[in-house]
Amino acid sequence: MKVGILINPKHGHTMRAYSELVEIIRRSHTRYRSATTTKQWPGVEQASKLLDWGADLIVILGGDGTLRVSAPVLASANVLVLIIPTGTANVLSRHLGIRSTRQALQLVQKYLDSPFAPRCEVPVNVADCFTEAGPRREHFLSLAGIGGDARAVSGRTRLPTGLGWGILGYAYGAGRALFAPLISAHLTTPQSSGPPRQSPGGHAAPGAESDSQPNELPLETTTANYVWSVMASKTARPAGPIPVFDRARPTAAKFELLAVELSTTKPGDRLGEWALIGWSCVNRRPAAHAAMHYWQGTEASITLDDPAPVQLDGDLIGDCRRLDLRAGTTALTIITPN
Repeated sequence: MKVGILINPKHGHTMRAYSELVEIIRRSHTRYRSATTTKQWPGVEQASKLLDWGADLIVILGGDGTLRVSAPVLASANVLVLIIPTGTANVLSRHLGIRSTRQALQLVQKYLDSPFAPRCEVPVNVADCFTEAGPRREHFLSLAGIGGDARAVSGRTRLPTGLGWGILGYAYGAGRALFAPLISAHLTTPQSSGPPRQSPGGHAAPGAESDSQPNELPLETTTANYVWSVMASKTARPAGPIPVFDRARPTAAKFELLAVELSTTKPGDRLGEWALIGWSCVNRRPAAHAAMHYWQGTEASITLDDPAPVQLDGDLIGDCRRLDLRAGTTALTIITPN
């Protein structure tokens, strides 16, 4: 067996975890090779070189961004992946049950002792971002967002050097983004499924009986709305412990999509509206609030009157006038605890 190690060295504890990983691999007399990401080369080239070397297992020491960048090449190679979560949020690994570097290192030890381990298939989703410079194809695993959601990521990057990363940066960005302006969005959903729930636009779908389940929307449904953000998620809790997407799963074939249509622009009223939304989410009924419009589907297209920022798995992509999302048809095979 050959083990390839892809390392994002941004956080100090990454290298400590790497030292422990190497010790585990050496004890098992397994061959290994390491590659380190940089800002200019965030992972695709390094992953490709590890695959060319013949790696049977790729261990990723990093967070959601490192996974996002390397996912397409790893999925195409159909290679087994193991995550040691050393990023900031580690959204995907948390939802797969990998909650610490210690637990992940134990998974490595177990797999090297006996290469029969639980695993799951995580689709690599596609995002076509239409920027002023032209179309740009990206990929993501957990969450895509345009508008206020992405402004939270953008706000984080405006902090002084040394403070712009970590939970502080996310909290700062999120706090500023709560008061972000609404954007005029045209939402097109070629496919969706599930029992009726509130639809984009705030109107119940024909035949709707309840506001607690996703809508059945016709093919090529297009609605125009002023929204704070539009998101497509494969994870239930992308922003912390509070559930926002109760039907989202990393292994699911469909996204759970959300259009947040806030009704207020004044800071005091906006804060009150967010407080009520937060209360609905804490009580596991996010769709109960009139501003939260959910549906499910494998595709969605969001076209804006004016460009707005886009984020994918916590990486700021930049301002886009249109964002086309498609659920993945290739998948990462990831070792899980159970």
